Amino acid sequence: MRQFFTIASRKIGWKEFFLSRTIAWLLVGAVILTALFKIALPLFVSTASVKTNMENVLSSWTGARANIVGDPQISFWPHPVLTLRNVTFEGGDAAAPELLAKADAIAAGFDILAALRGTPLFYDFHLVNPVFKVERRLDGTFNWRRAGWMADAIADASGKTPSPARNTPLGDIEIINGTLELTDRVTSSAHRVTAITGAVQWRTPTARLNASLSAVMNGQPVQWSITCDEPLMLLSGQNGTLQTAFSSIPLTFSFDGNGNISNHPFAIGQLQLKARSTSTLEAWFKGQPLPPAGTGAIAVNTSVTMSAQAWKMDNLSLSLDESNATGVLGIAWNETRGPRIDGTLAFDQLDLAQIISSAQSGSVLPLDRTLLQQFNLDLRLSAQEVSYDTAALTDVAAGVMVENGRASIDVGDGTFAGGTISGRIVLANGGTEGGQMQFALKNADLAPVAASLGLTGPLPLGRGILSVDLSADRPLQTLTKDGISGEIHYSANNGTVVNFDLPEFERLAAQGRAFSISHATNGSFPFMTADIAATLRKGVVELTSADITGEGRTLSLAGTIPVSSGTLALVGGVRAGDDPTPATRFFVDGSWPNPLISPLPAIITQP
Repeated sequence: MRQFFTIASRKIGWKEFFLSRTIAWLLVGAVILTALFKIALPLFVSTASVKTNMENVLSSWTGARANIVGDPQISFWPHPVLTLRNVTFEGGDAAAPELLAKADAIAAGFDILAALRGTPLFYDFHLVNPVFKVERRLDGTFNWRRAGWMADAIADASGKTPSPARNTPLGDIEIINGTLELTDRVTSSAHRVTAITGAVQWRTPTARLNASLSAVMNGQPVQWSITCDEPLMLLSGQNGTLQTAFSSIPLTFSFDGNGNISNHPFAIGQLQLKARSTSTLEAWFKGQPLPPAGTGAIAVNTSVTMSAQAWKMDNLSLSLDESNATGVLGIAWNETRGPRIDGTLAFDQLDLAQIISSAQSGSVLPLDRTLLQQFNLDLRLSAQEVSYDTAALTDVAAGVMVENGRASIDVGDGTFAGGTISGRIVLANGGTEGGQMQFALKNADLAPVAASLGLTGPLPLGRGILSVDLSADRPLQTLTKDGISGEIHYSANNGTVVNFDLPEFERLAAQGRAFSISHATNGSFPFMTADIAATLRKGVVELTSADITGEGRTLSLAGTIPVSSGTLALVGGVRAGDDPTPATRFFVDGSWPNPLISPLPAIITQP
C-alpha cells in the first residue's frame, strides 16, 4: 500500500491523487457501507423479531422460560451485538412461576445474514450480574429441568445420526460478577457463591470446553478451572476426559482423568488435595474468619476410582502435618448403614500429640456419642515410629475397627523401652456404655517408662513386665475417676529402687519418730525381684501386695491411694531374709513423692 501511494504521488502529485476518480469512489463506498451499518441495517432487522428469537434461544438452551423486559439494543459496529436488559428465567407452572435465574444484562453476537432472513443465530454471550438459583427438593429432584436443544444434543451425543443441535454455535460465555445460590432441602443447608467472574470457551456443543472462573466462597477468594475434550459425551453418560483444578487458602485440589456424569456417575484418574487444617475447613464452611495458620495440614495424592457407591484410592500418599503414609483406602456408601472405610496405611512416623491437638482445635468430626454409629471402619496401620510427647514406640502394627457403634484399637505389636508392647482399647456403643483399655509391656526397661509418665521419687526400676486392665461401664462423656475399675500388675528383675537408702531408712525408723522419706533418698536399694499388684475400684487404688526383695532384705507395702487426692495410706515393713516377721514396721501418709513415714511398734513374736 505504501508503495502504491509513493508511486501515485510521484506520478500525479498528492493533490491530483486525492482528487482522482478512484479514490473518490473508494471514499463514497466507505460512506455508504457505514450508512448501511448505522442507518439502513437496523431498518431491515426487526428488534421485536430479534427479541422473540433471543427469548426462544435462551428458553431452548436452559429449559426455562426466558423473559426480557424492554426493547433490545442492537449495534452493528465493529460487529453485530444484541444487548438485553433485565432478563429473567422462570420454571414451574406459568400460573405460579418460580424464579430460576436473572441477569441485569445479556449481550450476544449474531449472524447478520441470518438476522436479515428472520432466523438469527447467537454466539459469544456476555452475562452481567447474573444470579443462578439451584435447589434440591425433598424428593431429590432439582428446580432446573433438562430440556431444550442442549438436552437434545446431549441425548444424541452418541447417536449414529448427528443432531443439528450438535453444531449450534455457542462461542465464549463470559460471566461478570455472577452469583450462585445453592439450597438443599434434604440437608437443610444453603450456600452462596458471589463475585463469579470468568469465561467458558465452548465454540459448539461438540467442541472442547475450557472454563476459568474466579469467585468468593464464604468470604474467601477461589479459582476454578475445567477442561473437557468431549463435553457432550460426558454429559450424555458416556466416558470423557476431564481435568479440573480448584484453589483457595483453605482447600486446593485437582483431578485429571476420565469419567461420566450419568445416573451412575463414574470417574477414574489422579487426585491431589491439600487442606490447611481441619479447623480452617470448619471455619470456612461456617463462613467464619480463618484461624491463624498452624498445625493440622492434610495432603493427599492418589490414583482414585470414584462412583456414587464407592471410592477406591490406590497408590495413596497421605500427609498429616509431618506424618507421612502410603497405602490404599476404600470408601463404600450404604443407605442404611452409612459409609464404610477399609484400607491399609504405613507411616514413617506418627506424632499423636500433634494430631490430637489439631483435631481438638476444630470440631469437623465431633466426638459425640452418635459419631461412631454413623460409619464403619476397618483400618490396618503400621508405623516405624509413633510418638506422644516424650514417649516413642517403634515398629508398630495396629488395627482400628468401628462396627455398629463399637470401636476398638488393637496394637498387635510394637517396641517400647527395649521391650514389646501390645494392647487394646474398646468403646462400647460409641462410648455410651463405657469402654475398656488393656495393654501389656514385656521385657522392657521400666526406667524410661516412669520418666515418660513423669514419675519421680523412690521407684523400683528394672527390666520387667507392666500390665494394665481397666474398664468403665458409664458413658465416657460423664465419666469420672470414680467410674474406672481394673487391675494393675508390675514385676521386674535385677533392678534398683532409686532414691532410696534402705540402711538410712531403717536407722531413722528405729528412732521411733516420724520423718520425711526425703531424708533417706541419698542412695539406692538393689533388688532381685519386685512384684506389685493393685486394683482400682470407685476411685481408690488398693495396693494388695508389693514385695521388693533384695540381698538380705525384703520391703513390703499394702494399703490404699485415693485417685482424686493422691494421698497415701500404706502400711509397710522391712524383714530380713526369710523371716516372715518384719523387724521394721511403718505407716506411709501424705503425697508422693515426699510422703511422711511414721514408725510402728515391732510385732513381738512369742518364744
